Amino acid sequence: MIKLALIANQKESLELFLNFFNKNKTKIEKLSSQKLEIKYIYDVSDQNKIEYFLAASLNKIELIKDYQSLINTAEIDIIIELERKFNSADYLLQALKNKKIVITSNHKVLAENYLILKKAEAEFNTKLFFSASFSPLPVKTLIDNFYALDEVTEINAVLNATTNYILSEMGKNTVSMKETVEQAKEASYTEDNPELDLSGSDSLNKSILMTELIFNKAFDFSAVSSRGIKGITSYDLIYAAELGYKIKLICTIKKEKGKLYLGVRPNLISEDSFLADVNENSNGIEIISNYNSKVIFKAENNDLAPLNLLSQDLIKAARIRGGYDKVLLEEPGLNENKLIDLYQHQENSFYVRLQLEKDKKIIENIKKIFSEKNLADLILHDDLTETPLLPVIIITKEIKEKVLEKLLKEVENVEGVLTVNNVIAVKTH
Repeated sequence: MIKLALIANQKESLELFLNFFNKNKTKIEKLSSQKLEIKYIYDVSDQNKIEYFLAASLNKIELIKDYQSLINTAEIDIIIELERKFNSADYLLQALKNKKIVITSNHKVLAENYLILKKAEAEFNTKLFFSASFSPLPVKTLIDNFYALDEVTEINAVLNATTNYILSEMGKNTVSMKETVEQAKEASYTEDNPELDLSGSDSLNKSILMTELIFNKAFDFSAVSSRGIKGITSYDLIYAAELGYKIKLICTIKKEKGKLYLGVRPNLISEDSFLADVNENSNGIEIISNYNSKVIFKAENNDLAPLNLLSQDLIKAARIRGGYDKVLLEEPGLNENKLIDLYQHQENSFYVRLQLEKDKKIIENIKKIFSEKNLADLILHDDLTETPLLPVIIITKEIKEKVLEKLLKEVENVEGVLTVNNVIAVKTH
């Protein structure tokens, strides 16, 4: 009998997992060739909702409120973390040291501590599973199996369903981001701290972990930063649509000439592209590789998707604990090069929205700055506005982001230029 322990923070997610587990228990046991029992729950919540819930309905499961007691309990084989409560890797390291198999979706902790966690796996001959980190997309399953012999050279993905929902709603209904974020909160789409979604931090953590997973290495990612969707308005979505684009928060991983580039930025992408069609509360991924050329995958985010991925990991973990599968561990080494910020070091086209005083001379001055450097493919201005202000849209030729930032400081100093409202990458290929 394989004994399980759950780490839970909310009664709702615990109840959801238990219902899913009980409904699918026969299938899980058949696929793992093991009998399974949930023996303990470690309650990390600040309230007693879980305790009341267990007392009322699940007398067979014991409640533990001390983490050391949990990991020191010899009969526990597998620990499943249901929520991303912890910000340090210490709790995972302690569990691995005590030879527990751990299943988690804590992509932030995993991304930041990948090397030390992989070393702990090898040292203590145990395993850490994290398929649900990329939920609802089965990324780890694809990389472990479908791409086992292949070499991935590029990934483009929408990895944060919340920002995708926000941009989709803003585009459909011409509402403000503030209103749409509130809608997302009410629908429970956002992280506990919505800033993680809006800033691009959630997408960056998933992208870093994905890069480490694909290339089986831990990287120094200190040079890579994210830029989220804050500052994007309905005006940007309208102007993008007029030019044949949609705006999405895109995560890009590229391998070129032995170097690895990673970028997390809002992008204008062609309205007839695959990722442009990933709408609402959904994620999508486009994987380019040597053997399979291009593979695309789209999945809607919902409560059951992460539970399905957790359960797939549970089947593998139970087989290992039951002796059916050996633990194959490869200790990764740090890459000699840092993970490189894609937009700072590779050239890209950009959409730039400026706010000017309504004066043709000012527009000519702006055109002159870009034309002298041969950097603008398209400059549009909106003459229909009834205010004394004039929105101007510029689509640049390919340029490094850091070079464009310097150029825009020059533009801001032009008399009559009020502000640079937005700068968004344009995905041209």
